[in-house]
Formats: sequence, structure tokens, C-alpha cells
Amino acid sequence: MMQALASPLGGVSSALAPRGAVIAAGCLIWATFTALFGTLSSYALAVPVLAMNGLGLALVIPNVQSLTADYYPPGARGRAFGALWLVISLGGMLGALYATNMGAATPLGVPGWRFVFVSVAVASAGVGLANGIWVHDPGYAGRAAAAREAGASLSSTLRAMGAGVLAVAGIPTFLLIITQGIVGSVPYASLIFLTLYLQLAGMSDAHASLLVAAYLAGGGVGGLIGGAVGDLAARLSPGHGRILATQFSVAVGIPFAWVIFRVLPMDGSTPTFVLHLIVILLFAMLTAWPGPCCNNPVFAEIVPAAQRNLVYAFDRCFEGAVAAFAAPLVGLLAEKWYGFSGASTVTGNRERDLANARALGSALLAFLAIPWFICLCVYSGLHWTYPEDKRKALKLEMELAELEMRVSGLSWDEAGEDREARRGAAEEQRLLAEEGRQSRPRSPPKPERSARSRIGAATVAAPVQGLARSPRASAANLRGGEGAEAGRAGSLRSWPSAVSL
Repeated sequence: MMQALASPLGGVSSALAPRGAVIAAGCLIWATFTALFGTLSSYALAVPVLAMNGLGLALVIPNVQSLTADYYPPGARGRAFGALWLVISLGGMLGALYATNMGAATPLGVPGWRFVFVSVAVASAGVGLANGIWVHDPGYAGRAAAAREAGASLSSTLRAMGAGVLAVAGIPTFLLIITQGIVGSVPYASLIFLTLYLQLAGMSDAHASLLVAAYLAGGGVGGLIGGAVGDLAARLSPGHGRILATQFSVAVGIPFAWVIFRVLPMDGSTPTFVLHLIVILLFAMLTAWPGPCCNNPVFAEIVPAAQRNLVYAFDRCFEGAVAAFAAPLVGLLAEKWYGFSGASTVTGNRERDLANARALGSALLAFLAIPWFICLCVYSGLHWTYPEDKRKALKLEMELAELEMRVSGLSWDEAGEDREARRGAAEEQRLLAEEGRQSRPRSPPKPERSARSRIGAATVAAPVQGLARSPRASAANLRGGEGAEAGRAGSLRSWPSAVSL
């Protein structure tokens, strides 16, 4: 819940500092409070300390996602987000195995669980420092320079970001993905009860833990597969491919859930374990597609690059808040509606355990099948909104670039020559360095200052505001704010259309 509530901070942080530094700060925050938790003996203190871990995650996740979107072109973003999904899943598996095996030990005379928390905190701090040193934010230098030259203050930057938030909230594709994400997070949060269900159904602790590990591993591999499928589908059908692939992933989860919780036998025999293993692996691999296949790549395409952090942050905000309540609701439904009784543990009474397994399985099936059916319907709306929102974002980016060159006094041809001159100078320097000689870098003549700097901090919010209105009107508003500079730029309407470009 803390992560969800604090996610907007992660969204606006990229306007205040490089994203690598923000990620480092988030890692150091959760490292500090994770280590502190390992020293506590009071439940009253443990709850707020653990909650502060959510603040660190809120800073890290949207910045990592927006950087991933910036680093990769549209045709490769699915695979990039799929690889990120796989690494997250593997990290969860390794963390669970490490904690389970160390929990009962006493390394260096320290209780195992305390050692686990402190050692994970040390690793987190190291990862955070590495991010702060080596992660490059490709857009921050330009944004910071523009803000300095425009004389933008912290308050004006935050106001501009606030306007950007309101504009993002008016993008239909964003609203649809957020809606399905809120509903779609319920099934995955509900599966926290999968281990208990398998134990009640007759699986040994070892078999149950292996099946849950198989689910996590299958989900990681499935995310990687889903990202690749999404990229391929986008090439075949740019406006509908990712959506159709994701709808398949969502739809196939419903019959798989029915098979797992209603059809597979409930005993602890080896053949039953193998059957569960095969079905759960397929289930995990086929239902892990939506994020890397559609949601994350599409978010990067419906807003200008400067607003990606906001989109990913508010996605985590809304989805995380609902997911936090999903697991308790599953337990409540199992008890009040399906007849689950007693403690959430194996009693040894086979008849009672099987009855509780059926009750819990029915509740899990309801919390998987119904949300996925709703998600399937909501995704259908993207077939209408996504192509148009993508076109608007692309057109707006082109018009802003067009405006920048007009204000700076460069034509399209001159801008191309400028880029080629810079590329040639860089190549010459590389060749001279290889020969062991030194030369001062040559740079082509630059305008007095960039148009983006002249436009100033207003561009932080204006690009996204244009998505809720006409892209051309947004560019015109920027011209109006430029005064004499914009007057010299002339009308954008005399330029080739963004679509033809």
C-alpha cells in the first residue's frame, strides 16, 4: 500500500534528478529500512519500518521502466520488458530460496532471519550505488539545461508536472490499461494462497514449494516469450497486434484456472505432482504476457518521452492499491461463501483438509476467472483508442521538433547537415584516438541556444496536454508563449504535415 501511495513521487522525480540517481536513492531507502527491520523485536515498530520499503520501491520501479522504454526502440521494447520481467521473477525465486534455507541457520551466531534481512540490505545498497554511478539518463541533461536557461524554479517545474499528470489522465488508452490493470492485478495477488491450496490438496511441503517455484519460473520465461510475441505481433499489425496477443494470454488463463482448481486430482502421489507441474508451468508461461507484451510498450508510445515516468508511476499507484486488498478478499470469500473453516494450515484430518482445499480453490477460481474476463473485455477497447493515441503522440513529437528547428533558425536540411557534421567530427576523433594521436574535438556552429531551452519549462506539461486536445493546437500554444521568437518561427501550418514526415 505504501508503494502504491508513494508511486507519484517516483513519477515526478525524473524532473528533479537523473533517473539513475533516483533509482540509487530508492535502493538505499529500502536497504536502510530492510537492515533496520532485521534488528527489531517489536511488531509495532516492524509495520512502519516495512512500510517504508514501499517508498524505495515507488522511486525505483517507474524510473527503471521509463529508462527501459528510452533505451530501446519501439520494435524491441517487448523483448526488453520481457527480459526485465524474467530478471524480476528470478530475483524473487532466488530470494525465496535464500531466505528459506538461511532462516533456520545461525550464521556468525546471528538468527537466520535477521541475517537474511541485513545481508539483503547490503546487497541492495551495493546495487543502488552501482545504478547511481553507471546508469545514464539520456534525457535529463537536456531537460535540466532547458530549465536553467528558462529560469524555471522548483515550484514552476512541479506545477508543470501537475499539469502533465492531468493531461495523462485524459488519454483514453491510458485509462483503459489502468482499468484492466486494477482488475487484472487481483488474480496475481490472489495466488499468494497457491501454496496453501496445494498443501491442503495433499501435496507435501517439498512438492508444494517446487510447484510454486515452477509457477514463478514459468512466469519469468513467459514474460520473455510474451515480450517477443508482442514485438512480432506489432510488426505484423502495428495497431492491433500487441492487443490481440495479450487478449489470447488473458483468455487462455480462464480454462487453465478451471483445470487446476476443479479438474486435477487432489492427492500427493508422484503422478499427480508431475501432472500439476506440467499444467502450472504452461499456465504461468501463457498468462504472463500482458505487461511485457502490451501494457509497458504501449505506455511508451502514447505520451512524449518526457512523460513516460508519470505513466508508469500512476500505473503502479492504481494497480498496487487494489492488489493490496486482493488476498484478504480471497480469504474472506473462501470462509463466508465457500465454507472454509479453521486455521489456514494443514490439520492432518484428510476429509477436513480436502473440504478446505475445495473451498479455497473455488475462491481462487472466482478471483481469477471473473477479473480475467473483465480484462478481456476492457482490452477490446484498445483496438479503437490505441492507434489514435499513438498517432497523436507521434504527431505531437514531430511538431515539437519542427517548432524547435523553426525557432532555432534551422531548416530540416540544415538540421540534417548539423547532425552529419557532428557525427563526422566524432568519427574523426575516434580514428585519431586509435592512431594514438590527440586532437581537439571539432564542433559545427551552434545556434545561440536551443529552441527547447527557449521554450523552457512549459514543454514539461505542454506535450501531454496536447494529447487531450489537438496536437497542432498544443504546438500553437507553445508558439504563442514564445512571443517574438515564435513570431519569427512563423506558422507551423506552412510546414509539411507530421504524418507525411
